Amino acid sequence: MLNVDSTGSVIDRPEPAPAQVRAPALDVLRGVAVLGILLVNIYSFALPEVMRLEPALLPHYSAVEQFCWYLIYCFVDSKFIALLSLAFGASLWLFAADKQSLPESELNHLQWRRSMSLLLFGAAHAYLLWDGDVLVTYALFSFVVWRWRQRSDRQLILAAIIAFALQVLLYGGMFWLPAEVWQELSYLFDEAALAEEVAHYQQGWWEQAPRRFSDALGMQLISLFGGWFSCSMMLLGVVLVRRGYFSAQPPEEATPVLILALLVGAFLMLAALLSNRVQGFSSQYALTLGMQLHMFASGVLSIAYGLLIARWARSTVAVAGRVVLAAVGRMALSIYIMQTLIFTGIFYGYGLGWYGQLALSSLLLLVAFVWVFLCAFAVLWLRYFYVGPLEWLWRCFVYQRVQPFRRAC
Repeated sequence: MLNVDSTGSVIDRPEPAPAQVRAPALDVLRGVAVLGILLVNIYSFALPEVMRLEPALLPHYSAVEQFCWYLIYCFVDSKFIALLSLAFGASLWLFAADKQSLPESELNHLQWRRSMSLLLFGAAHAYLLWDGDVLVTYALFSFVVWRWRQRSDRQLILAAIIAFALQVLLYGGMFWLPAEVWQELSYLFDEAALAEEVAHYQQGWWEQAPRRFSDALGMQLISLFGGWFSCSMMLLGVVLVRRGYFSAQPPEEATPVLILALLVGAFLMLAALLSNRVQGFSSQYALTLGMQLHMFASGVLSIAYGLLIARWARSTVAVAGRVVLAAVGRMALSIYIMQTLIFTGIFYGYGLGWYGQLALSSLLLLVAFVWVFLCAFAVLWLRYFYVGPLEWLWRCFVYQRVQPFRRAC
């Protein structure tokens, strides 16, 4: 089927971008991000979520466990989801640039199908497997970013600041809720509540279903208020890719921006850590003002991470590692869902039932082993197939026909 534009010229039916026109740095960045978020998601897969806020609650608590908690808090938590959001926004821009010859209405229709199919993947992931899904948030805010993508860099940066400020007002303002409210919420940190959560996740799939459904729905409703951080990072991703920061020839200011983001982000992260310690990691502060300061610092640091990864992708250092991570990035959706399948199978009651049993240090070792497996899987898979299995389904839905899948022998 052929399309005809307003001048009468014939336009080929849209196709996905071939591998040779992909942005290599973004593939590497996406691969790093999707593996990195596992270090934070492990809290949700294997431990009660509140342990992410308070190190003293960790099982088998010791100096080693405390060190692991601080390591994740300072260098990983919220940084890699922000990095993934940067890559997502940049990919939206590149998708539009690759299809710029199409009429605007058809381009919008393609993107609508991309967002809706991602929404379906996310809903299935959340309601059937794990309520911590992020795909629904990305799908919902992709509509916003897509609509704003053609604004000037200054307008997008201002929009990103406003988007995050909106989240700060909504969540930070909760700090001043009545003391009675926080007294009730403090139950989440009690031993009884932690034991109840462990018992819940050691049940079978069907027994977990009612709470999983309600928690997933709650997370998706919360994302309408708390997903503006991801939205702001997506908008900044559009700015960065448009200005060439992820290209083979970045602008001259790339290095100064990298240094500035690293220094400012490190300072803000230190401030977030110290303020949380001063407040005794109280739920009232950690869930509101402390979390927003931590997320702001993480967003700034994620820009530094992204520019460092792009710099590495342009170098000749550790080329083999870069190739492996690019393979992971090219099938990030499949890898993300595989992480859920692996870790719910290990920790939930319908699998091995290890939920709440392992120390954080042991969990980090397990994550490292899974990283090796996922990297090997991605490299081997792409030897025989053009894209990951879920990426293939996604493309089939978007382009409304069966896409090439298996490589010729």
